Amino acid sequence: MSEPTIITISLNPSLDRTLVVHYLNVGYHNRTRETTRLNPAGKGVNIARALHRLERPTRAIVLLGNDATSKAFKSIIADEGFGTTAITVSGNTRSNIFILDDANHTETAIIEDGPTVTQSDLELVIGTMQQQIKPGDFVVLAGSLPQGAPADTFAQLGRAAQDIGAEVAVITSGEPLEHALAAHPTLVALSQTETESLFNFPVRVREDVLSCARQLQERGAQQVLIETRATNHVLLVAPEGSWEVDLPEAVSEGTSSGVWSALRAGFLAGWSQKRPLPQSLALGVAAAAFAAEQIGSEFGNWEEIRPYRDGIEVTAVNSDAV
Repeated sequence: MSEPTIITISLNPSLDRTLVVHYLNVGYHNRTRETTRLNPAGKGVNIARALHRLERPTRAIVLLGNDATSKAFKSIIADEGFGTTAITVSGNTRSNIFILDDANHTETAIIEDGPTVTQSDLELVIGTMQQQIKPGDFVVLAGSLPQGAPADTFAQLGRAAQDIGAEVAVITSGEPLEHALAAHPTLVALSQTETESLFNFPVRVREDVLSCARQLQERGAQQVLIETRATNHVLLVAPEGSWEVDLPEAVSEGTSSGVWSALRAGFLAGWSQKRPLPQSLALGVAAAAFAAEQIGSEFGNWEEIRPYRDGIEVTAVNSDAV
């Protein structure tokens, strides 16, 4: 029996440029200190790239514009070595810029708008996805929605994937997440900021995170993965139990752009292999720890993340105590 494939859907991808400067002077000429990193990105694309590094069967479906950035995106992602299906729409593909100031230890992001999509574009995505998945596969709906996409787009995609017999993970925020919960996804993953925005109150302590996770379960999610970026803390709530773990402190200064995608990819890599949930969570944290020390969205293979796995301690949490 073949292993399940993890298929990621990215409706608003980006060709990310990561620059490193020493003391960013706004309004003046700045020279970069290192080679500029150019990565095909977007949450779904990053997760697929990280999964491929971990030798998991993966494919990526992306919506791209019809401009020069799209051509560069296709060329670069082809070098990654996993299957990619690009669906072309009118408009320009995003090209986000990240500037790491290694003197002030700050990271500045400049985010572009992507193309505007139509309902026929989205129907083409649904049809393409259904042609590529088989029962038992995992479908990851990740990132923001492009302009023109209705808020229930991920809910539509999730139900279409479930009709084929696939498990669905949703990694988005705001109104698209609220709609997607109605499709009862197997996994929902979001950040502390996204959680606070969704529930409209500060989420600072474990009890708050657990409470939010349980509410998400009541609204349709089976498993909930929440990372609190301020403390590099991760909590997983599932029907089988709840666990928490701290992300190891980075040895060297990297960029944040690929860290949480690596966490989710590592967890999905273990989960799709039917590893115990605490072990899958530890794998995700190890992948994130490696990514936290890289410039740009760079992901580790098994050997590269192995040193990080030894010091990771996953602790069971009594979620009923909230």
